[in-house]
Amino acid sequence: MLSVVYLRLVILFILSFLFRIAYFWIDIPVPEQDTLDYQELAINLLNGEGFVSRENWFGFPMYSWRPPVYPAFLASIYFLFGFNNTAVVVVQCLIGATSVVLLWGVMSRINTRAAWLAAVFMSIYEPLISVCSEVMSEALFIFLILLVVWALGGKSRKLPSLVLGGIAVGLCALTRPVGLLLLPSYAIAIYWQVGRSGWRNIAYVIIVTLFVICPWTLRNYQVHGAFVPISTHGGFIVAQSNNFDPAWRKEQGWGIEKEIFWNMPTEIERDRYWWTKGLSFIRDHPLVYAQLIFERLIRFFYIFRPSYNIFFAFIVPFFIMGMWSYGRRADHVLHSTFIAISIFVFCTLLYGSTRFRLPLEPLFIGFGALYIVDKWMQCSKHRVFVFGYVLFHILIWFIEEEMRALVLALLQKLGLK
Repeated sequence: MLSVVYLRLVILFILSFLFRIAYFWIDIPVPEQDTLDYQELAINLLNGEGFVSRENWFGFPMYSWRPPVYPAFLASIYFLFGFNNTAVVVVQCLIGATSVVLLWGVMSRINTRAAWLAAVFMSIYEPLISVCSEVMSEALFIFLILLVVWALGGKSRKLPSLVLGGIAVGLCALTRPVGLLLLPSYAIAIYWQVGRSGWRNIAYVIIVTLFVICPWTLRNYQVHGAFVPISTHGGFIVAQSNNFDPAWRKEQGWGIEKEIFWNMPTEIERDRYWWTKGLSFIRDHPLVYAQLIFERLIRFFYIFRPSYNIFFAFIVPFFIMGMWSYGRRADHVLHSTFIAISIFVFCTLLYGSTRFRLPLEPLFIGFGALYIVDKWMQCSKHRVFVFGYVLFHILIWFIEEEMRALVLALLQKLGLK
């Protein structure tokens, strides 16, 4: 029986990898976004200049704007294969296929049928396929999140699992600082499951996580002479996301004017200025801030960005019903808590974006699969509903432009676009 399961997993891994490679070889254009900055950091590391970028910042050195793991990941591939983004994409496709198997591992502890449904759906889930073709941190970050959930989400709380989970949380945070949200999620989950007796497990995970992060924090102190836990990027995001005309409403809203660098030449000055500016706006304009929260929540679940996302649109209602039905159960509470805390932070402090949503979508798929399998087994009427729901979204897909125009017109009329 085990050999059959392993064979199916190997087939699933191979198919998931082939889907991702095929998407890359079709040569569908992907946005660069932060790619150039990551590449410069990787190249400077290989050239012995250290972890610093300048080209995108008017020649001013940026030592801690980005967390270190993804640039180091790129540098290791460039070291082995030369400056070749094809090699990067191939490695990311392997990581993406491994993430599919990890989701199966996470879900198989809960429901075997749901595990296979979730893994198969993730293997063909276009947003999680296309992200492997981008020289961006998402593919690696998604893998690390699933590794954390797999290591810490099971009933076994032996030391090796706690150590692996703590290492993975630390690497998550050093890939994208929002990975730190896994720590309070785990603490809440353990308290929910076993009460105060779980404090030791929580302490182990926190200590290992700090052990992973601290070398980078000490490096930042040596460079800046100030306490920078991970990145100097956070203040900029908070300030640009919380003002009368936030950057996420604009097509090109995330640039930094050269005068900012001349007036505040150090990263620490700029970061503190932006934190103060963003938090002051939140404090001084509560009604505007409340509207921004509502807008960001809509943006987070928006399905027409940049085009109709039929995969996300299909899974989201099943995810909501699944999380409502199962999210408070002991086996699911780590998943649901991490989702809830993440959405709260994204929509109240940062900005509702598909870049923030995407790493959560494997967990969305997991909850959706649980709900579909449970209801599918209970009543044949639900099978008709699922079939009809699929046809409905295929229809929307065919009239995508008309639906997009209708939604945009509605949002503009409500003052939300």
